[in-house]
Amino acid sequence: MQRNLLFSLMIWLLEVILVASFVSDRWTREIQATEDRKLIAYFGVEKEAEIRHTAQHWFDQLFVRTGIRESVYRYFIPTERERQMSKGFEDVGRNDLFPFIQSRLDVLWDTVYQMIKRFVMACAWLPFLLVAILPFAVDGLIRRKVSQTNFDYPSPMAHRYSLYIILGVLYLLLMGLTLPFPVPPQSIPIGIIIVAWAMNTLLANTQKRV
Repeated sequence: MQRNLLFSLMIWLLEVILVASFVSDRWTREIQATEDRKLIAYFGVEKEAEIRHTAQHWFDQLFVRTGIRESVYRYFIPTERERQMSKGFEDVGRNDLFPFIQSRLDVLWDTVYQMIKRFVMACAWLPFLLVAILPFAVDGLIRRKVSQTNFDYPSPMAHRYSLYIILGVLYLLLMGLTLPFPVPPQSIPIGIIIVAWAMNTLLANTQKRV
């Protein structure tokens, strides 16, 4: 399990690297604009503005006010003063290499901001998460008690695959934070319903601990 988890995280990090390396900054802006329109259509103007302002506040608190974003730019891109101090190398990469690096860093930070915004959007569904999962969980526990009373054996296969479904959906939601195309807001409640159904099956087929 630990090896699979590590492998999954490596795939997610590889996705982030590929997005930062090959996706254009224009494409990331189009993604943000498309998702903004979908959020407005689904949540309304006020809720979309609240999600956007919250995401911007978190981004500023984590990366702007701490100086992390500026430090990353300064680490890879020399300032004009540093150029003048490098005699004979003042114009090296000025018109090709460093503009390319800056565009890649712009995409990286746009991706980070979009990831935070998608996470904030997911948090907006937390009340629905509790309402959806609680009855499914209670029903699964009741079914487990009934099967124990009737001396029915739980299904190890149903238990195992329901766990795989839960982990798979959670991993897809994690991957969705950095996908280089618009993620519809309906994906979160759909994922929640699938997790709730799988949790119902998981609890109903959990073996009794001795």
